[in-house]
Amino acid sequence: MKRTLRRPVRLAACALSLVLVSACTMTPVPLTPEENVARATADRQAIEANYVPLDGPLSLAGAIARALKYNYDVLLSKSEVSLQEKQLDLAMSQMLPRLTAGAGMNWRNIPNAAESIDVITRQQSLAWSYSEEPDHNTADLTLSWNALDLGVSYFQAKQQSYRVLIAVERRRKVIDGIIKNTATSYWKAAAAVELLPEIDKLLDEAEVILNRSRKASADHLQSPLLLLDFQQNMIIVLGELQHIRNELAAAKIELATLINVPPDAPLQISTHPEDLQPVTNIDNHKLEDISLALRPELHIEAYQQKVDRQDIYKEIVKMMPGVGILGGFNYDSNNLLYQNVWSELGLRATFNLFNMVQGPRAIAVAKQSVEQDDQRRLALSVAMLGQVNLSVQEYANALQAYRIADQVDAVGQQISVVADNVTLAGAQSESDRIRRQMTVLATRINRDKALARVHTSLANIYSAVGADLVPAGAEFNDLPTLTRQVDGAIQGWQRGRMPELPVVPVAAVVPAGKS
Repeated sequence: MKRTLRRPVRLAACALSLVLVSACTMTPVPLTPEENVARATADRQAIEANYVPLDGPLSLAGAIARALKYNYDVLLSKSEVSLQEKQLDLAMSQMLPRLTAGAGMNWRNIPNAAESIDVITRQQSLAWSYSEEPDHNTADLTLSWNALDLGVSYFQAKQQSYRVLIAVERRRKVIDGIIKNTATSYWKAAAAVELLPEIDKLLDEAEVILNRSRKASADHLQSPLLLLDFQQNMIIVLGELQHIRNELAAAKIELATLINVPPDAPLQISTHPEDLQPVTNIDNHKLEDISLALRPELHIEAYQQKVDRQDIYKEIVKMMPGVGILGGFNYDSNNLLYQNVWSELGLRATFNLFNMVQGPRAIAVAKQSVEQDDQRRLALSVAMLGQVNLSVQEYANALQAYRIADQVDAVGQQISVVADNVTLAGAQSESDRIRRQMTVLATRINRDKALARVHTSLANIYSAVGADLVPAGAEFNDLPTLTRQVDGAIQGWQRGRMPELPVVPVAAVVPAGKS
């Protein structure tokens, strides 16, 4: 009989060994080219299906509102906040007691019989017998609760609650970057919509004039040196205009990507950069205070310090004795038992003596991490102050550059009028007129780029101080409502309006390292 049992046992052991060996030797399987192509096709179809077409001319407020509502980076940051909130719910549920239900079946081919030996006489005091049926079922419902686990789970849940707030601040940072990039691309696209038709027309005319000059040079109709000098100057100006044209065309693609429309979609810009007036009443000291209070990066560091501080409390709790309560209901179908259903209740206390050695060291590490958070936040604060002052200086530089470019453009417009009159009078050739028009157009492009830089640097100031363009959750509104909110905020930009900080009593100010 023993031999008949050994064979099934050996087969089962061999099968289990094969499963374990195959699990240990598993290797990753890379995606096939066909799978990558199928994934890419599905992704492209999803992207194209989610395009939201434009329904008319696009204003700056409309562009920013569309970016807040449809940009994939904003949507991703929203889902990250949702994920952290779900993880908080999970962490809260881990503080509940453990309630487990179990069921089982026991079977033996022979009864579990045994004999008893008298301790004194060493004689058999009970014949071979058994108190358990070879075939019986069990079931139980057990409730357990441990104070130590509850304490640790509480502080872990508190850490997760701060991570939710960190995700919110990271989302603010993403939105801030999207707004700044959208404003920058919008002003460039506004210049592109206005200037690209003129550039394309002038480039075509210049190519015709350049080809005529090359033909004249080949036919030796004029002085070779004069023709080559003209061709060289013309090619240089053409190259500059072509470079500018490429930049302007790229700005339209960047804006289309940010507002989630096809890159080749036609854009109609309803706002010209001149519609906004420069801001002059800028208080650097006030901007610094606002930046230190509102920047999402500093909020993240403050919440991270709170997360790390909970590690101190967790390590303190781990040094305490663990008190656990265990209770439950049990059932056993064994008919040899006097009672098949019973309940039980137990209380147990445990204490890991090695925690007396490990605990103080773990607490010291956690405290060091909190102190490091202070230093990192202060270092980041210094960088934030530098960004504020640099953004203000960049704005002043942009204003100065615009004033110079505007004066150069004004002179260029006068040159254009005079050149047209001289050409009509027959005092200059068509090629000279085209060359001068190209130079004048280049000055107009530089002026518009300088003006766009003024508005971009103003957006950088608001980004540097961490001011929110719209209230949190505004992107959940419909697009027209969100556009009106953004438009009102942009009007505040025009007036140099900054958010007001609450007044904090001196006694409520917490020194660094004591937060």
